[in-house]
Amino acid sequence: MTKRRVYKVRAYYGTVEIDEEICSGCQTCLDVCPMDVFAPNPEEGKPPVVLYPDECQFCGQCVEDCPLGEAGAIRLRIPLPMRLSVRRVKET
Repeated sequence: MTKRRVYKVRAYYGTVEIDEEICSGCQTCLDVCPMDVFAPNPEEGKPPVVLYPDECQFCGQCVEDCPLGEAGAIRLRIPLPMRLSVRRVKET
């Protein structure tokens, strides 16, 4: 059984994960990322390189526009403080 290779880059606030077995290397995430977090991989057909993980704003644009996004090619592990929201309930 071969071990799956996942390109995992840990940022200060979270993680960007690109699954090498699922990613086709189309480089769509390079074009759509507003923060230019990704760089092209020198090897053709390989996943992009995450150069600036700390610059990621976790907007999810790379996941939305990825043709293999539903298959899980790119995953964002959004940090807990960003996932929590405070909800105030108005007392009557």
